[in-house]
Amino acid sequence: MATYTKCTAGVEPLLEAINAGSDAWKIALSNADPTAKTAFVAGTDDLATGNGYTAGGNACTTSSATQSAGTYSLTLANPATWTASGAGIGPFRYAVLVDSTTNVPVGFWDYGSSITLSGANGDTFAFSFSGAAITVS
Repeated sequence: MATYTKCTAGVEPLLEAINAGSDAWKIALSNADPTAKTAFVAGTDDLATGNGYTAGGNACTTSSATQSAGTYSLTLANPATWTASGAGIGPFRYAVLVDSTTNVPVGFWDYGSSITLSGANGDTFAFSFSGAAITVS
């Protein structure tokens, strides 16, 4: 089970520039700790395109964006599964939630150690949200 951590440098841009309910969202795979990232550059801050992965990550669909009793909740549908081919995908340790409209990394899930998918075996990796992607009270 991966542990979720917010990108601390993304808090201010989140509150100033992101329209969470209408912006585009992605999950990107990275082997570099994104904790202090203020901007996201596809292919630099995540894996390069190749072997079943596209730099910038996979798109998520907004399922709901609601506010109730002072709590905002953004729920995103799961992005597609990555299937390794050729030389494989990785290594990666983090699944990074990126507002791809503003290129701001908002948070990430840390898998604790690097993962490499074998292209020879056609390994797959599926990221799954458990509950809301963002909740702000």
